[in-house]
Amino acid sequence: MPWRGGRTEEIPTLGWQVLDWMSTHLPSPSNEKDPFVLTDEQAKLLLLWYGLDPRTGSFIYRRAIIERAKGWGKSPLVAANDLAEFCGPVCFDGWDADGEPVGVPWGTGDRPAPWVQIAAISEDQTDNTYGALYDLLTANDHRAAKELGVDDGRTRLYLKNKPGRLEPVTASAGSREGQRVTHGTLDETHLWKPRNHGVKLAATIRRNVAKMGGRTVETTNAPTIGEKSVAERSGGDADRGHKGILWYSKRPLVEPDPDWSDDQMIEALDEAYGDAYWIDRRRLLKEIRDPATAWDDALRFYFNIRTVGAGRAVDPRRWDELAAPRDIPEGTPIGLGFDGSISHDATVLRGCTLDGYSFDLGIWQPPPGAVDWQVPRSEVHQAVHEAFARYRVGRMLCDPPKWWTEIEQWSEKYNRPGKERVLGLDTNSKSKFAPAVDRWLTAIREGVHTHDGDSLTGDHVKSAHLEKVRDAADDTDGRTLYVLVKGEEKRRIDAAVADVLAYHAAMTMTPPPTTKPTFISA
Repeated sequence: MPWRGGRTEEIPTLGWQVLDWMSTHLPSPSNEKDPFVLTDEQAKLLLLWYGLDPRTGSFIYRRAIIERAKGWGKSPLVAANDLAEFCGPVCFDGWDADGEPVGVPWGTGDRPAPWVQIAAISEDQTDNTYGALYDLLTANDHRAAKELGVDDGRTRLYLKNKPGRLEPVTASAGSREGQRVTHGTLDETHLWKPRNHGVKLAATIRRNVAKMGGRTVETTNAPTIGEKSVAERSGGDADRGHKGILWYSKRPLVEPDPDWSDDQMIEALDEAYGDAYWIDRRRLLKEIRDPATAWDDALRFYFNIRTVGAGRAVDPRRWDELAAPRDIPEGTPIGLGFDGSISHDATVLRGCTLDGYSFDLGIWQPPPGAVDWQVPRSEVHQAVHEAFARYRVGRMLCDPPKWWTEIEQWSEKYNRPGKERVLGLDTNSKSKFAPAVDRWLTAIREGVHTHDGDSLTGDHVKSAHLEKVRDAADDTDGRTLYVLVKGEEKRRIDAAVADVLAYHAAMTMTPPPTTKPTFISA
């Protein structure tokens, strides 16, 4: 028979059966003599996660992201859920005589045998969830393992009387392709980044799970914005309204400030932690007030608020807000910024108008997997020529290392008597680069530097960090100066440098004449 029909804001769900299964078979993580019982907030999350379409019986959600403050209880919750996916009633098997959904384990009927993976980027991190899971199975003289027929190995689990496995995994994404995984837990995905192959591993596990009709759950603290972690990407997917994604995140309505009173801080912690009664808010407050705790870390870990990370040059959200693509007519006065490389980094040419709008004129970088790639210098020459031919270039600032010869050629070709338009600005000279960076940062903060929204330039800008050149007290203008540098992940920032140079060129150049000179084709 069909579903019995809903009451107010109700959907059919297998969550009630899963909750009963957990409390019947699993012990409390804090006291093995008590049954496993979730808080009201956690139980509501589980009911949502196992929610069904009342017409088809298919799950509403295929991916879940549990983004909550540190210590909220993510690991015990997903550990219990992993065990349910291993041998609990998590597969829809129709409606009973009362119109309620019926759940059965994987491996029932023609369903594939359960294969559950708990994935992380290191063995220590897989132990967050797998260790909690193992403790649930082995408490009370291995009671749960015996009742459920689980061979409770320390490194992986099997079912004793039928096929099925549960395992922690950290291997490279390539070796995981094609595995018949029915459920995947992606643990601490704020640490899963392109550089450590976390993004690739997440995509591989999702593909494997999809072909088996399974689902994935991510756990994470609030990620650092701009790192391109799996957590950041997943939250973005959910925020853009992609269907089938359950993003479960809670944070204070108002972002805390370091100057808040203790009572205000406690109230914000209450908002972040909800009904996680085991969290001692006063103890956390001491950690937050500790001078060794960076405020960005306090926001991310204890208040579940995404931050841009310490030392990042530009708030990625601010950069995205300033995107305002437009056409630049021929003959427009512009400045040019050029940052050159030979092989490993990118070579970038950007333009900037007198009103502070920057745009792409050429980006050259090694394709993925390239070994002997070299910058196509003839293409760079042509792009520079086209920029001077199309626009009225008042100044071009170039980062000269490895491009001295070309810059000399451009100087001979495009400079006028008594007016140098092509100039070198060595970004390795902090005293020369810092004023340009300062002008650029100020314009971004004040919203007067807009741009074309080029995605690669955006990636480079969001990857750039600041290195202090001198303190405010070192100079009478009261301003602390910085230069742009690569962050710990050493991601490219060449387009950011070119953007700085283009903006600085436009703001410092003498407006060119109203007519364009004619140049011989390169």
